[in-house]
Amino acid sequence: MAPSGPQPALPTLVVLLGALLLASEAQVYLALGDQKLNPTITYGNNSLSAKASVKVTAEEEGTQQLLCAVMLGTQTQETRQTVTIYSFPAPNVNLTKPEVSEGTEVIVECEAHPRAKVMLNGVPAQPPGPRAQFLLKATPEDNGRSFSCSATLEVAGQLVHKNQTRELRVLYGPRLDEKDCPGNWTWPENSQQTPMCQAWGNPLPQLKCLKDGTFPLPIGQSVTVTRDLEGTYLCQARSTRGEVTREVTVNVLSPRYEVVIIPVVAAAVILGTAGVTTYLYNRQRKIRKYRLQQAQNGTPMKPNTQATPP
Repeated sequence: MAPSGPQPALPTLVVLLGALLLASEAQVYLALGDQKLNPTITYGNNSLSAKASVKVTAEEEGTQQLLCAVMLGTQTQETRQTVTIYSFPAPNVNLTKPEVSEGTEVIVECEAHPRAKVMLNGVPAQPPGPRAQFLLKATPEDNGRSFSCSATLEVAGQLVHKNQTRELRVLYGPRLDEKDCPGNWTWPENSQQTPMCQAWGNPLPQLKCLKDGTFPLPIGQSVTVTRDLEGTYLCQARSTRGEVTREVTVNVLSPRYEVVIIPVVAAAVILGTAGVTTYLYNRQRKIRKYRLQQAQNGTPMKPNTQATPP
């Protein structure tokens, strides 16, 4: 049990009675040390159970005897247990400030019961003890980051755990990058497309993408691609912490381009085939002409194979 915070319930003591005796006629005496308790009694056919809760103070920390006695007629049954009273509140996780600007140094600190051992974000205190801390320089990636402290206390040979977490908020200006806001889109005309451009920042910036300062790009909406959608847009993300801009270009492929591509490819293939055929024809013609000249000049032709020796 703990003198502060929720109090653990006392152990439930169940006493089995003989079948010939009436459990409802039994009397129960329950005491913690010198303090008599007022139990809630539940009766069964031939059994009963008694439960009681008690509040203790820090001065009563330590071990005490719990006595449960059941009296029925001239018979008495009793049992005793040792109860350990302890205080173990959850650890405290402290940040220099819960909300800081990008680039600010933040001290994260965890402190627990003097006899406890803590781990801050999974790293044990050095040396092991009730206190741990570290220093970080806040970045946008730290926005919404949770810092967890786990404290462990040994009580009567058992380990008791308590945890606490705190969240850090980092303020930073708007961001528009290639990953979340591509700079170039090429779409077939009359197709259904959804332009996507995500701006980041804390607070979350407002985003507008305009062509010629007036024609908006429907970010996040499904649209039918037309020639009017083609062009270069200026995307602007703005918040109380500044603004950033990025150009986005939309290219629209007309269906007639697809029709033209097929003849062009076919012509390229035909020309390539014709070129190879012409080359082979001219080469064979030159070889025949050379052999004819050699024959007219009386120059013997080199045999293709060596003569068989006598």
